This record gives sequence, structure tokens and C-alpha cells, in this order.
Amino acid sequence: MRFEDLAARLFSVEAKLATLTGTSVNTDNAKSIEELDTRLSVVEGQVDRLIAVKTQEHVDAIVAAAAQAVENIQAAVAEVVALSPSVDHADAADIVADVVTAQAEAPAVEHSEVAEIVSAAVQAVVAAEPEVVMDPVAITAAIMEAVADMPVPAPEVAAEVAAAVAEVIAAATGEEVAAEVHADIFDAVATPADPVLDAIEARLNVAEAKVDTLLGK
Repeated sequence: MRFEDLAARLFSVEAKLATLTGTSVNTDNAKSIEELDTRLSVVEGQVDRLIAVKTQEHVDAIVAAAAQAVENIQAAVAEVVALSPSVDHADAADIVADVVTAQAEAPAVEHSEVAEIVSAAVQAVVAAEPEVVMDPVAITAAIMEAVADMPVPAPEVAAEVAAAVAEVIAAATGEEVAAEVHADIFDAVATPADPVLDAIEARLNVAEAKVDTLLGK
């Protein structure tokens, strides 16, 4: 009976995901524990991807928006924290909220390259596990890794990017960023992580925008 209940629940979740994603759904319940486990793993992966996309959309909007009224900031921050793995860990959730709040209170980031890298830095905090968020060294490393993976910005905005990333690190750690860390940030921002992937990402950005246009987004 328990297996049948779990299989029915999973089928219901799969149907909801199919509605969200516009995809087809398996029309039969799982027939074995192995199939149940496999299909649940697929669902977990889909959920993680949907949460990542939704979180990134929220963060991108916050980075690009001008400083907002207090009530609007609180609502925007709450939406992002609710999508974070830290949501059920009070201390870590407070840190995530501090990082997102600092960004929401800041002026809009107008340069697209700067905005993309700042978003990646904020997203690194939001997406990190609570134990990483709570560890200043670990969360700094996570932010640095995230920005290092981004395409290199134009030379004229590299310093602006590095300063903005330093502000994210300061908000996440509650500490002033040391001079040597500033230097490391600049290196991470200005050094190509993988030129081939940078070129592929640029092409993918164009293709993605065209597909969204065709879909009427």
C-alpha cells in the first residue's frame, strides 16, 4: 500500500511539472521501487533546474532595478530567500537576505556585463548550502568561482565589476574585504576561464533570445 501511495504521489508531481514545463508526462504509475527511484531522480533534477531559473530571474531583476521602497525590497528579498537552500536555516537565511537586500537597496546596475557578473555573485550566495553560507571562507570561494566562470567583461568596466563583487562578498561575510582579496577578485573577473566556453555562451545567448522571441516572450 505504501508503494502504491508513493507511486501515485510521484505521478501527481510529474503531472504538475509537465504543466509547468509544457512537456509530456508518463501515463503510468511506477511499477517497481527501482523505477520509482529513477523517476523521482528525474523530478528532483527538473525541480532544481526550475528553482535555479526562477531564482536567477529574481536576482537579475533586483540587480537591474533602481533602489526600491522598503516594502518592495522586503517582498523581493522574501521571494528570493524562499528559493534558497538556506530558507530553513535561520542564520544562513539572514545572510542570504542581507546580500539580496544590499543589492536591492543599491542603484541599478546599468551596464549589462557588470549586471550579469553581479547577478552571478549574488546567485552564488542564494544557491549555496547553509553550511557554505555560514562559512566566510567558503562563501567567498563560492562567489569567486561563480564570477571566474563568467565571460570576461570589457576592460573599461573590469574595475567596476570587481568593486561590485567585493561588495557582495562584504555583505555575505559581514567583514571588510582585504586588499589581497580585492586583487584576487580582479584577477578572477579579468582572466578568461575558458575562451571556448565563452564563445559558446555568446552564441547560446543569441540563439536563446531568438527562441524566446519566437515564443513571444
